[in-house]
Amino acid sequence: MPLAKVVFFTSLSQEIASLVVSFAPPGFQVQTRSSASPDDEKMDLVRDADFLLLFPASIADRVLEEARRLKLIQLMSAGYDGMNLSLTRKLGIPVANNGGANSVAVAEQTILLILALYRRLNRYLAAVREGQWPRTGNVSPDTHELEGKTVGIVGFGNIGRQVARRLRAFDALIQYYDPFVSPTEPDVKALDARPVSLEELLKTSDVVTIHTPLSRDTAHLIGAKELAMMKPAAVLINTSRGGIVDQVALSKALIDGTISGAGLDVLEPEPPDPADLILSLDNAIITPHMAGPTYESYAKRARNSFANIQRVWEGKKPLWVARFQ
Repeated sequence: MPLAKVVFFTSLSQEIASLVVSFAPPGFQVQTRSSASPDDEKMDLVRDADFLLLFPASIADRVLEEARRLKLIQLMSAGYDGMNLSLTRKLGIPVANNGGANSVAVAEQTILLILALYRRLNRYLAAVREGQWPRTGNVSPDTHELEGKTVGIVGFGNIGRQVARRLRAFDALIQYYDPFVSPTEPDVKALDARPVSLEELLKTSDVVTIHTPLSRDTAHLIGAKELAMMKPAAVLINTSRGGIVDQVALSKALIDGTISGAGLDVLEPEPPDPADLILSLDNAIITPHMAGPTYESYAKRARNSFANIQRVWEGKKPLWVARFQ
């Protein structure tokens, strides 16, 4: 059997890219190139490629149109909003995400942001750096414990469920909104999470955390109207995609006290304008889209990616195919 050709376009360091390639099964030829390579070079590489492996998850349309033998586009990311799914569907090329390989990393970052907001990390870190040592007995009424709080999870896929598993250890109450998930699924039932409408979730949750892909249906899913439904003491977490939240409306809500705080690993756009108002708010904790990338997650991503590639090479249907919305 001839070798299967995999073209890997990536922005990863040589060390991490080599780690990824080390998971390729015998009989697979992997050619690694920078994702910043010129399109003409990419076009030459993909013409006879059997598989395309991408990180980050984006590629020019004209490159895809030259891919005459592709059996699968395998993404190492969970999100696929950078892909032209209309074109890939027209070309008959399935697109698969990483199958939850970064779900633990993102779930841990989500818990980190919730706790940082609840314990007012920004405020106390700034105070200590300024030479203050606030008396521990003078806690403010906006400093909370997670125990007994209701956490609403928007999107109950791989990442949302990993968040729920970790929240159970804090004795939090869990509810979720996801029109694509059945509450009868064994994995969902085991988490003791309550399915609710988006409106009910927003009105009744102490913490709202977003774990849904960015699509036409979810763009600005959380805007001024939705923020106004939330409790004044509630916090919003977004480790998914910045475009799911109306950032201007969120900044206003944080200033006006519509909600208490926000923990954001994603913004719109990225990187943000240095003058963006949200960067100056002390009730917003912002990290630079780094929830998913951990050293451990790259081994998981690579393992899933090459297992799916080999599956397709053997004539089976791919797993984790992106939904067109």
